[in-house]
Amino acid sequence: MPRRPFSDGSRGDERLIRQLPALLRQHRPDLMQGEKLYRSPAGFTSWSGHWAKAVAVELALERSEAIHDHVGIWGAKVCQWARETGAEPRFLSPALAQAFLQTEKPTLTLDLPRDISCFRLLLPKGTLFSEEGPEIRSVVVAEVRALEGWLPGNFQTAGGGLSCVGLGEDGSTYLASNVLDPAARAQQPEHTDFSPTLWDWDADGVKGTASRMEQLCVHALLVQLYAKHLVTEGEIPPAAAAKGFGGGAMAGGATADEVRAPVWLGKDYQLQRQPGGEPGTAKGTWQRGHWRTLSPLAEPVAAPMEWVEPVLAG
Repeated sequence: MPRRPFSDGSRGDERLIRQLPALLRQHRPDLMQGEKLYRSPAGFTSWSGHWAKAVAVELALERSEAIHDHVGIWGAKVCQWARETGAEPRFLSPALAQAFLQTEKPTLTLDLPRDISCFRLLLPKGTLFSEEGPEIRSVVVAEVRALEGWLPGNFQTAGGGLSCVGLGEDGSTYLASNVLDPAARAQQPEHTDFSPTLWDWDADGVKGTASRMEQLCVHALLVQLYAKHLVTEGEIPPAAAAKGFGGGAMAGGATADEVRAPVWLGKDYQLQRQPGGEPGTAKGTWQRGHWRTLSPLAEPVAAPMEWVEPVLAG
């Protein structure tokens, strides 16, 4: 789950990242049509910026192949899949993001429904930071079983699972995976932990980021599958007045009829709280949440799951 800058330096070129949408409109307008589809609500990275970063990861495939960067190769294919299949964004509310981080991550199994093949998870600002400092404000999440038959022949997808490609605000790319069959090797051949040798020095540093990103993505998927009352459509944000990065006039010139309403996860969600002073509970502590399996109605239907929400004391 290493970080891979777009630039040749050891860190992402922030100036280049700010210019990405304009540069890609100029040189690859065929890949930038999707930036017209949405506007991000306040508190999120701009949709135009997210789209441009994902396209840039996709376009880096040839370079990643040349230097045998397995992480870059996998990230490029996931971003390409998301673009070609029209993967939609899901805007995660701050309260639900906090609840996700206080919920135990379940072990997903091979009978997980295939209803959702890919989505883009946009995180509220301040939710996920890399160990190096920059934020990760959007993640492309793919269900690997859906990619079978589409990926090149040299890709292996034993066991299936989720691939989570995090797009850092400084241009770095992070990769985490959740394998449905714990006994199976991860999706990328010869690199079961997605950590090529040149990243070994940072293996401990990126592990925490990968775990948190994976946790947010797994819970976001399960909410869409089993807690659909938390998935709601919001109002289309007004176009930004200023021109430039993420600005309305620069974001592909979309008209009001072209822009789609954002879909929220937990737009009106409120954290569960327990009054202070209860025996055995200290103010500000969490009773962690978890997912529990309900009995299936009939075989071979997979058992549905129910979210037991975390509770904050005080």
